[in-house]
Amino acid sequence: MLTHEGLKRDVARRIERIQAMMKQNDLDALIIVGQAMPGGMGGIRYITNAHLWGGAGYAILGADDPNPWLQIWSSYQAVWSRNETTTLPERVQSPTGDIVAATAKVAKEYATGSKRIGMVNMNKLMSIAVYKAFTAALDGYEMVEVTDAYNAIRQIKTPFEIEAFQQNGAILDAAMDVFADNSFVGARYWDVCSAVEGYIKSFGGFWGRTKLSLDITPFTVPTAKDQRMTADDIINFEIVYESPWGYWLEMTTVFSFKDLPDDVQAILDGYLLAAEQSAAVAKAGNTFQMISDTNDKTLIDLGFPVDGKHTPDCHSTGLDGSDGPSTASAPDFVLKPNMVLSYHPGTVLKDNRGFLISDNFLVTSEGAVRLSPHHANRYYIRLDS
Repeated sequence: MLTHEGLKRDVARRIERIQAMMKQNDLDALIIVGQAMPGGMGGIRYITNAHLWGGAGYAILGADDPNPWLQIWSSYQAVWSRNETTTLPERVQSPTGDIVAATAKVAKEYATGSKRIGMVNMNKLMSIAVYKAFTAALDGYEMVEVTDAYNAIRQIKTPFEIEAFQQNGAILDAAMDVFADNSFVGARYWDVCSAVEGYIKSFGGFWGRTKLSLDITPFTVPTAKDQRMTADDIINFEIVYESPWGYWLEMTTVFSFKDLPDDVQAILDGYLLAAEQSAAVAKAGNTFQMISDTNDKTLIDLGFPVDGKHTPDCHSTGLDGSDGPSTASAPDFVLKPNMVLSYHPGTVLKDNRGFLISDNFLVTSEGAVRLSPHHANRYYIRLDS
């Protein structure tokens, strides 16, 4: 199923759902704002497969036209997108003049009825200057912010998308073995992380990062360029990378050259149990708050001094690292079947102690299902010393 032709068929079905939403909101056209950065491209990629590396891009969809337009500021990026797009290649354009004016012109050609034009990511990604330019270019038309309605559609993953997550789950899990194979006392962390990222990129992942924590806190960050591994290091290693098809996944493993001290092992076991317990309540019809509360309660019941949150316990993920709500931003959000959650119990212990435990899970009526082979025995790997 993970072929370009399969993607084109899947995108056609996505567009049908989006156009149904447009008609419900009496929209003649839709403008989707994109920026070439992680977290900024998912909206336009969802219906065009556009993948940019810098600057702005805008997708335009008519209420009855199955083929969206794409306006890109760079002619080089337009060529790249034509090679990968799911729309008609001739509809990927790089205007020689004002990209806002070119985008508005296409939208107005569709907006001959209600003159209502939907805007996606207007409040998230658009600068004040660009907003003023669109307001002037669309004078006489109503700009309607519909980001939430658009994201509500893309939060429910298709079978193609779920398979793409599973593919990346297998890639990132195997990348943990690359980390282990390149680790030795005296190895430079930057070199080990580079080997991991090179492995991931060999499958086609474009954006991403690796980072780690060495102090039994959940705050993973890149190390100094010259920092080297020592025999006593306890490494909470995290990979955050998009899949070959653009789907974002986070994954962690704890590594050490020596057996974990009893107190550290107990903390790790506690976080793994919290993830297991909260995944069981991450079922359709339940709320984000129930997941967050379960993570806290599990660790409290084990006797740990819980002291708040260091990150959301989970959030919806897809072609953006977050394509909608999280436990922090929308605790009362009700889970729906086939949402994919980037899952990482956010509970932190006193003195910022804790581990970051991450993977992706699919919401079902029975609870959350892991989308990778990264099971419990893969969250800790003992390195050869």
